[in-house]
Amino acid sequence: MTEFSQVTLTYIKKAVVSAASLMILVSAPAMATGPAAPTDIADKVAEKNSDVTPLGAADEDFRALFANWQKRDDQNMGKVAIPSRLPVDKFRLTSRYGYREDPFRGRRKRHKGIDMAAPIGTPIYATADGVVGRAQWVSGYGKYIEIEHGGDIQTRYGHMSRLNVAPNQKVKRGDLIGFMGSTGRSTGSHLHYEVRINGEPVNPEPFLRSSTYLLAMQDRLNQGQGGPEENEAE
Repeated sequence: MTEFSQVTLTYIKKAVVSAASLMILVSAPAMATGPAAPTDIADKVAEKNSDVTPLGAADEDFRALFANWQKRDDQNMGKVAIPSRLPVDKFRLTSRYGYREDPFRGRRKRHKGIDMAAPIGTPIYATADGVVGRAQWVSGYGKYIEIEHGGDIQTRYGHMSRLNVAPNQKVKRGDLIGFMGSTGRSTGSHLHYEVRINGEPVNPEPFLRSSTYLLAMQDRLNQGQGGPEENEAE
């Protein structure tokens, strides 16, 4: 990789950690509409304590970063596959990224991904090309899969009932990787889905824009929640 490519990739990583971890979909009527995000975004992300704040103009920034990633991919400047499809075809969004009331302890706690509820056995798909890192039981995640997508981008899939891939296996976007369940720290059948960049969890929602996702958000019910403890599967 050239020096220019390395600098470009470093910029993309830093910018996406700042933008994607705080960005929220603002198209659905059910969503909160609040003030702009805090100015000290980088520190918020590093400290792992930032609330998700609705952003408006940041959508353009994310689209620019997304386009930059696609350009890198087209030019083979260090393979980067963008998590850009829904991991589940039909679901209800039961818990979003950010701080929430923990369903087990009843106190405010950071949720590092999103919870997508559907019946046990619902197919789960890889959201981008990549290589399976782990496919095993991991404490609070239950039956768990992590996929490496290049550029220090990783997706995580938790609480599954059955795994359909093995470590070091190459997968394509849309490949069946497992089936929904309620294993681990879970209150009902759902997928706990995360996107991480440089090991840092970011808001998966900007990666999943679609009419299906918006409808799921509007129809979300308070069931099928859960998630790992703060330091699990790090």
